[in-house]
Amino acid sequence: MFKLIMSTKKILVALLIIIVAIGGFVAGLVLLRQRQEVREEAAVPGGQAEVSISPESGNFDVGSEFETSVYFNTANIAISGIQVRLTYPYSGTTPEITVSEIVINSNFTSSPDWNCPTYGSTQEDTNMVIEIACANISSSGFTSNTNTLFAKIKLKVDRQPQVSPIVLRFESAESRITRKSDNADILLVPTSIGSYSIGGVSSVTNTPTPTVRLTGSVTPTPTKNLTSTPTTVGSATLTPTAGQLPDAGVSYPAIMGIAVGVLVIMGAFMLAI
Repeated sequence: MFKLIMSTKKILVALLIIIVAIGGFVAGLVLLRQRQEVREEAAVPGGQAEVSISPESGNFDVGSEFETSVYFNTANIAISGIQVRLTYPYSGTTPEITVSEIVINSNFTSSPDWNCPTYGSTQEDTNMVIEIACANISSSGFTSNTNTLFAKIKLKVDRQPQVSPIVLRFESAESRITRKSDNADILLVPTSIGSYSIGGVSSVTNTPTPTVRLTGSVTPTPTKNLTSTPTTVGSATLTPTAGQLPDAGVSYPAIMGIAVGVLVIMGAFMLAI
């Protein structure tokens, strides 16, 4: 009788261990299947802060230089930083329009509350890429409720583009404005663009020209092709954004946990025998 009672207790204990082990095993699998997105998406729908380009249109000639400005508005929300990435296309081996200068707002560069480590332009495939990033390191952050100048970009038209107008736009996936309280991205998906038409070297006038008749032979003069080299302003090395982590797969701790669960279940079966 005593042996029967002990055997029953062993079976109950073993069953309890098995139930707990199976429950923990299932809970672990459920947690593994849940993907936690650590990196916040840049430029989110429903965001409150905005960025814009000014002017949004213009007509320019080959050989001219023009300026476009980037503005932002935090919608009265304290922010800890702003990053914008702009692109425009080009044809051929070198851009027809190059970046000659990037000037960040002097209120930022001269203030101890701001740090602007990244500003520059690079060529990527068939696009010119402009990236500017500044961080506010003050305890209160930065707040604005009107369009605030972020930076001025000077562009030079070296030759006639194959496609006109040239469109300068924000790259939503790499542009963001972070909230001071939790570093969440609050930038509304940018819709502002700059559309710039490029004309010829000079305007054509309708002044009549007298006709001159030439005699003899005329020897044509060979024409030399001119090429332009893109200018990179500031630091072309882009600073990685903190918090961007690769997606996690099944880690070694997870595998060890599963193995331990299996061993516990086997041990419980051994006790029940």
